[in-house]
Amino acid sequence: MKFLVDQPLMGLAKWLRLGGFDAAVERFSPDESNLPPPETGRYLLTRQAKYRGRPRDDLLILEANDPKGQLAEVFRRLHLSRQDLAPVSRCGECNDLLAPIPREQALGLVPDHVFQTQAEFFQCPRCGRVYWPGSHQARIWAELDQVIPEQ
Repeated sequence: MKFLVDQPLMGLAKWLRLGGFDAAVERFSPDESNLPPPETGRYLLTRQAKYRGRPRDDLLILEANDPKGQLAEVFRRLHLSRQDLAPVSRCGECNDLLAPIPREQALGLVPDHVFQTQAEFFQCPRCGRVYWPGSHQARIWAELDQVIPEQ
């Protein structure tokens, strides 16, 4: 499943990415001039009420104001569950899939204490950010658990 997220919803896009979803960001114009044509498996997410009544099944106009509320709304409306998550598999900034890198390659790219305490590292091929399954991953899971109901 893929998402194209209206730029004002950047916080939602980041949470979708942290959950493992492909979430590209684009500014939607007030008219439909820049809305892409429907694409199988992709949803457009916005809060712009101007789009109400448009005959598009792929367009979700969200009501929630905050990113976590928006994430919960997306999961509820699309009948998604925790089983659909693949946390920390995408870069939270670039949206690219992360690639595993040899531990030695992470030396100098992460803080020394992280290198000493972690065995696995992943890197974004676009921006070069390095990720590891540390305490931040547990916090991400905890946040997602609060927002996404068990099914």
